[in-house]
Amino acid sequence: MLNKKVLAVVISAALGLTACNGDDEIVYVDKPIDSAISSTVAEGKTLSNTPDIIVKSAIQDVSEVTITIAATSDLHGRLFGYDYAIDGEDKDAGLTRIATLLKEEKAKTSNMILIDIGDTVQGNSAQLFNDHPTHPVVSTLNALDYDLWVPGNHEFNFEREFIDRNLAHFNGAVVSSNIKWEESSTNYIRSFQVFEVDGAKVAIVGLTPSNIPNWEASAPDHFKGLKFDEELASTQAAVDTLIAKHHPDVIVGAFHLGRTSGGGTGVYKIAAAMADQFDVIIAGHEHATYIESITKSEVGADIVTQDISAEGKHSAEDKTLAGVYDESNRTNSVKIIEPGKWGSALAKADIKLKKNAAGKWEMVDTTLANISTYNIEQDTDISAQYQYVDDMAKTDAQEVIGKVVGVFTPGGGADEAVHEDINNEVGRLYTTIHTAKVQDTPLMDFINAIQLQESGADISAASLFSDGSNLIDDQDYAKKDSTRLYKYDNTLIGVNITGENLKRYMEWSYSYFNPYKDGDITVSFRKGAKSYNYDQFDGKINFVVDLTGDVLTMDENYKVTNEGSRIDISEINGEPFDPNATYKLALNSYRYGSQVKKYGWVSDTGEDKFYDSVNETTYAIRDMLTGFVLTNKAVNAGDYINNNWEFKQYQANGAITLARTDKGAGQALWTQLVNKEICVKIDPENPKYPGILHSVNFNDASSYFANPNKDNADQDKVYEGCVEAP
Repeated sequence: MLNKKVLAVVISAALGLTACNGDDEIVYVDKPIDSAISSTVAEGKTLSNTPDIIVKSAIQDVSEVTITIAATSDLHGRLFGYDYAIDGEDKDAGLTRIATLLKEEKAKTSNMILIDIGDTVQGNSAQLFNDHPTHPVVSTLNALDYDLWVPGNHEFNFEREFIDRNLAHFNGAVVSSNIKWEESSTNYIRSFQVFEVDGAKVAIVGLTPSNIPNWEASAPDHFKGLKFDEELASTQAAVDTLIAKHHPDVIVGAFHLGRTSGGGTGVYKIAAAMADQFDVIIAGHEHATYIESITKSEVGADIVTQDISAEGKHSAEDKTLAGVYDESNRTNSVKIIEPGKWGSALAKADIKLKKNAAGKWEMVDTTLANISTYNIEQDTDISAQYQYVDDMAKTDAQEVIGKVVGVFTPGGGADEAVHEDINNEVGRLYTTIHTAKVQDTPLMDFINAIQLQESGADISAASLFSDGSNLIDDQDYAKKDSTRLYKYDNTLIGVNITGENLKRYMEWSYSYFNPYKDGDITVSFRKGAKSYNYDQFDGKINFVVDLTGDVLTMDENYKVTNEGSRIDISEINGEPFDPNATYKLALNSYRYGSQVKKYGWVSDTGEDKFYDSVNETTYAIRDMLTGFVLTNKAVNAGDYINNNWEFKQYQANGAITLARTDKGAGQALWTQLVNKEICVKIDPENPKYPGILHSVNFNDASSYFANPNKDNADQDKVYEGCVEAP
């Protein structure tokens, strides 16, 4: 069957339609096939599923037009609004809910251009379907008539054949300006796609994080033959080509990048440098929900940003803040928007144009909004079509494979003050950092012990990615529990590392904590810290962490400028720590590429690597946990108690421990925390992983706030009281 987008082009050609502004004639039939273009992935050729220009609507005699672009990002396998790791409904997630919104929005705008900005097919049990000819999430994008897809970094978590196949099987355009064939520098997929709506041309330029080779350094086959160029230069080159070839009336960015970095040059920097060329930038990767305006500035100058969302809720653009965006100020700024994660919102940009006296399209205004899916009904048609996906994922997640024996987190629950697990509705801990992030617990030791066992290393480093992770005594251990403990598809690496560089790695990890201050009764993460990057160390190593010490610092070339003094390693392998000795370390593939290898703490040639699980039958760390429980029919907390590290402040005579029991101001405040009378502050600028921002301090009343719902009988409301007002 002829692709619907190709069909539209053929019809347009048959009608003899051309670009209305007269800049270039669009010829759609009898066009020579570019030998550098291929409809399937071919080495050295650019994959393209679509013609140069996709005609969405061909009415030629209009003088005004509104181009509507809608977007999702970071779906991470959320076809349905269900989290298989916690085995529960997610009320603001899923393509099934996005589908409901799309029916409403398309009823208003038949010519909508619908795009997805990556990290689409990884996560939430989506790996169960990786061997399907087309991944069901990609099939769903096709069923919903998505026009364009920008691959994110997590699309490259698997063999390159996986991403090749799914990009080729997507019905719409696949674009990213900075993914190139390594040998020829030819584009892997197109840099941009041009759409025509009633004679007006809008171009969408894509970007993917350039840091992928570092993140996937342990598995170079995942990006075999490809390179990922720096984002700003790639975007500038793509836009130059776009303008010279197609003379678009509107240019839109679709960037799988965070605002400040996100694995490459961030959205802010690109937006500021190219504000005179882009009209709207729709972003992903950060899992954030925002609408902002960025002022044009030279590279290297301070970047001026403005939140233009209504009432700080990021739901819609506040026009009183944003003002009119038209020809008079079009070159001075650009608006940016991101729709959050997992299908929690549909980003929408309405771009209004009109023709001037010379017949050229001019900007009238742009209006942005993030339309929430919270409590939206899931579309019955899409749900029915892909019900098998939900059924298979639930069956797999719920398969009981063993029993949990013993207490894995002291006190039972994750929160060290109230000993409760995360409230899934609110999505955060109640009062403190997860106990297993501040104490040596069997929960973390289980992960590290499996890594040590599989790799044969002396020392293991691992992170507790989610604050929702826990194992409860006497519970059934199902496959979903491995996912709760280890949510990513990381593989396991074993490296030889010098004592000096091992200590640097540890100092780097514990630099994520704020320094201890007199009066603290809890600990906290520094502002902007992404707690999934904080590793704990286990094995044949003993050490103490002192939060009064200096943190490790590096310059822009990763040269250490301060070695840090938070970590005191007493012994490794039963011998005094030796910075000149070589030790065997196990760590995940992400940390290997993104930090340890990148910072030069092991060789960049891979010669320090002695183990790589990609060569094993079971290669994902998460599956190693599952395999252990399958074999042993249980996991026992008593097997994972070694007490090899602690914070100095948490020792029996440590400052925090003493403050909590001082029979004075410290104990009184700790009692208030335990009784849910006060709440801690989280980092509002880190929506992807909102960490505890301030240590609760009895000398500083601004480090906490009163819980307005502390006496509410509805415990969900009590938790909601601990979400600080914006």
